[in-house]
Amino acid sequence: MDKKTDQIAIINSLRGIAATAVCFYHFVCTTIDFVDNQFVLDIFHFGQKGVQLFFIISGIVIPLSLIKSEYSLMRWKNFMLKRFIRIEPPYLVAVAIGIFYLIIRNYIPGTVANDLTPSFATILMHIGYLIPFFDGHEWISPVFWTLAVEFQYYLALSILFPLVLSSKIAFRILFYFAFIGGGFLGLSDGLFPHWAPYFLAGILYILWLKGKIGTFEFWIMNAFLAPILYYLLGGVDLGIAVITLLIIHYFANAQTNATLFLGKISYSLYLLHAMIGGAFVNYLSHLYTAPYQKVLIVLLGFTISVVAAYVLYRLIEKPSHAYAKRKG
Repeated sequence: MDKKTDQIAIINSLRGIAATAVCFYHFVCTTIDFVDNQFVLDIFHFGQKGVQLFFIISGIVIPLSLIKSEYSLMRWKNFMLKRFIRIEPPYLVAVAIGIFYLIIRNYIPGTVANDLTPSFATILMHIGYLIPFFDGHEWISPVFWTLAVEFQYYLALSILFPLVLSSKIAFRILFYFAFIGGGFLGLSDGLFPHWAPYFLAGILYILWLKGKIGTFEFWIMNAFLAPILYYLLGGVDLGIAVITLLIIHYFANAQTNATLFLGKISYSLYLLHAMIGGAFVNYLSHLYTAPYQKVLIVLLGFTISVVAAYVLYRLIEKPSHAYAKRKG
């Protein structure tokens, strides 16, 4: 960690890796009748676990930001405003692009005949991430569900975080069990409580790293949390959490130009890839069937997604971040 800026350099690269993994998962595994090699499908199926990597990262960077700003409930409004400014503009642009795509696909030869144009009510529900709470409505893009989880996480953390900053261990235990208990509510994986114990793994790490909890408390809580994560989410997700935290801890300053670039545009790439690169791959998958052609189609789909993400990043996301910083 850079002590002057409180930044963990490798996290940006990990964001890029996570977004890239999710891209290739969607291109290879969710394009119908495209790849039929089971071994290839099994390998790229793990790409969807990039979402878990994002959750661990959020478990670290959001508490780190709160600690740095000496957060209290008095600053709740400012915290939420900054989060809105940072994440909403690119998301709303992506929603608009998704609506446009779902409309024009009705006029593209070779696409499925079903009309997927979203209703006005569905569009409105996207603004408040309300899709999981109402039957009969679907996300415009399959990746948007994680944004709802993250938004619910911001709300929960902003309300409960003062507990974990308390010098009284009873308050910290209350915080821990609020997050752990969410996983036992049996709610959909499209809602934050299902993933709350997973976010807690990242939270515990940064609390320990910043000296907000002692080493003994850190290890005791992790010893308690690990079997819970295994029980609730399985060995693969637990392994991802452990490996991610080990990489962050021991290789905090590792980075490459490629992963830094992908990390910089990772949010925009995540938002757009299914609608832009995915649409490209889906359309060409019906026209070219040779193995080498499929490889080229996937690589071209990823390249197009990266270009589109860079444009969204430069025009919308980067200015939004700059404005959020000015808000203090």
